[in-house]
Formats: sequence, structure tokens, C-alpha cells
Amino acid sequence: MLSRVGMSGWIFCGILWIIFVSGCMTSVGKKYYQVYLNPNIPVSGQESDVVSVPKIDKTILIEAVEVDDIYNDYRIVYRKSPFQLNYYSYHFWIKKPNRMLGDAVRDYLLKGNRFKALITDLSQGNPDWVFRGMVYIMEEYDRPGGWSAHLKMDIEVKDFKTHEIILKHQFDSEELLLIRKVAEVPIGISRILEKELHVAVSRLQEKK
Repeated sequence: MLSRVGMSGWIFCGILWIIFVSGCMTSVGKKYYQVYLNPNIPVSGQESDVVSVPKIDKTILIEAVEVDDIYNDYRIVYRKSPFQLNYYSYHFWIKKPNRMLGDAVRDYLLKGNRFKALITDLSQGNPDWVFRGMVYIMEEYDRPGGWSAHLKMDIEVKDFKTHEIILKHQFDSEELLLIRKVAEVPIGISRILEKELHVAVSRLQEKK
């Protein structure tokens, strides 16, 4: 028979092994996602001149995108009804959504060469316009008929000197996911944001 000391040692080793295996499984199971926007969607409908020619002769200040506290979490949010929100335990955004979306918007506008100049700080000079974004919902919506990426957001552009609203673009959009997988959610969110930014820039093009 094992002595009490020997048995305690085996139990202790067993507990350590369970902790080790659980830690490995948790680490392996985590997945990280980001929003990616294609800056080369044409504003004027001509693919050839999108990247090389500024479309709007204005300097624009890109302010930080604000995200509702409920959704400004590393964990991806999903819902199955209008009455309850849930957070995934193993699926995360690579950055907090306010930083991730702010970076995505800035890169989209910068790489697409939509304006004369883009700045992110007043130390870089005085802008003509100021871009602001506010996200109210960013989630996966699971319905019996299929899963959707869901993004609700306000985009506002103001005149820096007069504070006149140049553009207010509001949307509450869903993108049906082809496959019921969490990995499809950032793709759907990206498509929505990309499309709505294109609409907003097109409207600004008319006001330049």
C-alpha cells in the first residue's frame, strides 16, 4: 500500500498535470481577429486613378473612433435575441474596438488617397474638416435563418473653423455570413464599414 505521504505526492502531481493541460488547451483555443478594409474601392467609379490622385482638396483631422462601452471589449460579442448579449470566451479582437476601428478608418482614407492630407493631431497643422465616428453596435447576430455581422455607427464630418456639419452619415447594417463561424464575423464587419465609408466619401466628393 502507498503511504499517506506517497499518495499525497501523487495527488499533488495529478493536480499540477490537470492545471498544465488546462492551461495549454486554453492557450491553444484562443483566436484573434481584426477588421481589414480595402482602400482601393473607387470614389469616382474609375479604378485607375483611385490611389494616385487626391479626390477632395481638403485636409482632414481623423479623431479617435468612439465605441459604446458594452462593445469596446477584446471579446467578440454575439446575441441570439434582442434581449441578451453574450461574450465569446475564446474569440477576441486583436485590439480594443475603438483602436482597431480607428486604425482601419485612418488606413482606408490614407491609402486610398481620398484627401489632400490626413492628420491625427493638431500639432500637425490646422485641418479644414474633422472626421468623427461613433459605434453603437458591433456584434455577431445569430438568428435561426443564419448568422449576421451587425454594425451600427454614426460618421460625422465638421468644418474645423465654423463647426458646421459637412456630413452626417448614419447606418445600421447587417451582412449575412456565408458560413456559421466566428471567423466570418470580422469579414462581415469589414465589408459593412468599407461600403459605408465609400458612401460617406462619395457624398463628401459632392461637397468639395
